[in-house]
Amino acid sequence: MVGRPNILLILTDQHRLSAVGAYGPTPCLTPNVDRLASQGVLFEKAYTVCPVCSPARATIMTGQFPHSHGITSNVHNLGSSVHELEDRPSLLSRRLEAAGYSLGYTGKWHLGTDRTEAFGGSNRPSLPKDVGFEGQNFPGHGGGGFNYPEYRKYLAERGLRHKVKPWTERTKLFHPMGELEGPVESTVPYFLAENTISLIDRFARRGRPFFIWHNFWGPHAPFYAPKEFVDMYRDVEIPPWPNYEWPSRSIPGPHHVKIHPDAERLTWEDWATAVRYYYAFTTLIDSQIGRILDHLEERGLADETAVIFAADHGQTLGSHGGLIDKGWHHFEETHRIPLIIRLPGGEGGGKVVSELVSLADLYPTILDLAGVEWDRGSVHGESLLPLIEGTCEGWRDMVVVEFGGVNDLAMTQRTLRWGDLKYGYNCCCEDELYDLSVDPNETRNLIAHPDYREAADELRRMLEGWMEETGDPALRMFRNAMRYYKL
Repeated sequence: MVGRPNILLILTDQHRLSAVGAYGPTPCLTPNVDRLASQGVLFEKAYTVCPVCSPARATIMTGQFPHSHGITSNVHNLGSSVHELEDRPSLLSRRLEAAGYSLGYTGKWHLGTDRTEAFGGSNRPSLPKDVGFEGQNFPGHGGGGFNYPEYRKYLAERGLRHKVKPWTERTKLFHPMGELEGPVESTVPYFLAENTISLIDRFARRGRPFFIWHNFWGPHAPFYAPKEFVDMYRDVEIPPWPNYEWPSRSIPGPHHVKIHPDAERLTWEDWATAVRYYYAFTTLIDSQIGRILDHLEERGLADETAVIFAADHGQTLGSHGGLIDKGWHHFEETHRIPLIIRLPGGEGGGKVVSELVSLADLYPTILDLAGVEWDRGSVHGESLLPLIEGTCEGWRDMVVVEFGGVNDLAMTQRTLRWGDLKYGYNCCCEDELYDLSVDPNETRNLIAHPDYREAADELRRMLEGWMEETGDPALRMFRNAMRYYKL
C-alpha cells in the first residue's frame, strides 16, 4: 500500500442491506458499489454504533461511542446530551489536518447547526468549516438538501429546477416519495458528486494527500428520483420482507413507537411501492458514486486513494409488521450496515471478512491508513487494517449498538451480538434475545425460554463488562435491573 494515501469516505444515510447488491440477491441495482466490493474488502457483519444519524456520525469523528461523545440522539433533540460537535485536537479532521492532509466535506452534516441558541441558552455553532474542512458547510440535517442556497444557486446557473411530478401511484401509504421532472443533473446526489469531484481536482494540485468525507442525503426519505431510475423498478416484483407478517401490535415493547399508524389497513403492495422508490433513489445515488470513482481513475488517483463506503444506519420500511424509520428496537434492519473498503491498488480485492466490526472502527482505521497514531485509552474502536491484510491475531467476539432515543423522545437500549445470539436490554420493559442461527429474521424473543437462560445470563454479564470498560453512564441502572436475575 502507498504511504500516506488519499482517503475518500462515502457515507449514505439510512441504507438497508437489501439495497446493496454486493450483500446478496436483491432487486436493487447498485453496480458501482458492487464494483467497489469486487475490488476491495466487504465486511459482512458490520454494525452501526447507534441507529440514529447524529450519534453515528459523531462516532466517526471521535472514535467513541455516543455515551462518551455525548451526541446521544439527533442534535437539538431532547434525547441528546451534546448538540454541537465540539472542536478539539482529537477529532478525526484535526488529527488528519495536523498530519498534513487537505480536508474536504460534501453533503449532510447533522453534527451541528448555525444556531446561536439552544433550549433557551447560548449555543456555539459547529459546522464542517469550524472543524477544519473545506467545501460545503450545510447546517443541521437538511431535509434532503433541496432548499440549501448553494444547491438552488447550482440549479439556477444551469437552468435546472427541482420539481416532483404529481403523485399517481395507487397506494394508501403516505410517504415522501415521487418522480422528479428534471434530468439526473438536477438532482441533489449529482450536485453533491460535482462538489466532491471539484474537491478532488483542487486537492490533487496541492501535492499532498487529501481526506474527503462525502455524505449523501439518502436513501433516507424523501425518495425522489428521475424517470430513468423510477422506470427501472415500475414492473419489478418486490417480495415481502420475511418478517413482514410479524404481529407488531400484539407484542409489547419499545418498537410500538415506530409502528406505522395505518399499519393495519396497508397491504404489502402499498409498502412495495415505497420500496420501489427507495430502490430507485438508491440506484441514483449509486450512479453518482460511480461518477466519483470514475473520476479518480481518470485523474490517475485510484491507485493512490483508499475508498471507504458505509452507512450511518439502516432502515425498516415496513419490516417487522409495519415498522417505519429507525430506532426503538434491536433488529438487523437498522443495526447492520454495509461496509466496504478498497485499499490503494485494490489490495485484497474481492475478500469477505466475517468478523464482527463496528462503525466505531472507522476512526482508528482511517488514522492507520494515514500513518497517524491514535490513543487506545480513549478510542473505542480498532483498526480494520489487520483484518484486511490478514495479520490479525485476535479480534473481538462481540459488538454493541446503543440507542438513546430520537424525535424528541428518550430511551435507553443496548444491543449486544455474540456469535449468532443477540441480546437486547430495554430499560423500560422485558429484555429481548434472538438466535440468528435458527431465526435470522428475529421473530421469536427467547429471553424467557428455559433453553436460553444460561446464554441470556452470559450475554448480560458481557454487556455489563462492556459498559464498565467504555464508561457507559447507564451501568448503574443496568446493574440494579440485573439484581433481579441475581447476577
